[in-house]
Amino acid sequence: GAAASSFNGRAVRAQARAPAARSAAQPAFFVEAKASNRYKKKLRVKFRSYNVKAIEKAVDTLLDLAEEHDTDVSGPVPLPTKIRRFCLLRSPHVNKDSREHFEVRTHSRLVDLMEPEAGIIDGLMTLELPPGVDPEISVIEARA
Repeated sequence: GAAASSFNGRAVRAQARAPAARSAAQPAFFVEAKASNRYKKKLRVKFRSYNVKAIEKAVDTLLDLAEEHDTDVSGPVPLPTKIRRFCLLRSPHVNKDSREHFEVRTHSRLVDLMEPEAGIIDGLMTLELPPGVDPEISVIEARA
């Protein structure tokens, strides 16, 4: 049936509908369970670099290592680029209106390795990364 109500001075008509029949192959709404509940321990690897190509190469190297050791991976997740801007005077004395603008862009990617085994941890220690890529590795344990 239809129900009329007033919203902001206007008549709004809401139509009640019966849910449509769905087949078993087409779920109404499906959200994949995140790894936080299924896995007890994960390694979080965060790469930072000023060069996008170098960081993508480092992520590919890590994904190849994870594939060798048959480890589940979540990511790579591109994190927001941090931009630091600098404004400098061009001359040492007068001419304050004449300035130069510079910026430093720091790109970062996040990769989670689920239930890492000893072989993948040893592989991380000997991983050859491109120059200019800063890895940050942390261990995350699930709450019991």
